[in-house]
Amino acid sequence: MNNNAKRYNEDFKADIIRLVREENKPVSSIVKDFGVNDQNVRNWLKQTKDKQDPGRIRIAELEAELKETKKKIADQDVTIEILKKATAIFGQHNQK
Repeated sequence: MNNNAKRYNEDFKADIIRLVREENKPVSSIVKDFGVNDQNVRNWLKQTKDKQDPGRIRIAELEAELKETKKKIADQDVTIEILKKATAIFGQHNQK
């Protein structure tokens, strides 16, 4: 194993994770700015993913559900418009 590997303290790791998650900094930018290996950053993110605040996890789940619901509503609105047009066309055709 490589004995020249860098060791990072927990505060440094927490700051890097905060930059990626809360300030939406790309990992590639963090790697360039701080000289950290990109795989290290990805490993830190993965390790802390399970330790996230349950409230934030629930919010993310609800946001995903809301997005899905809005998509379904939009699809249903399109279907309704198509049915209205079809009804109008068939109604005109039957009157002739």
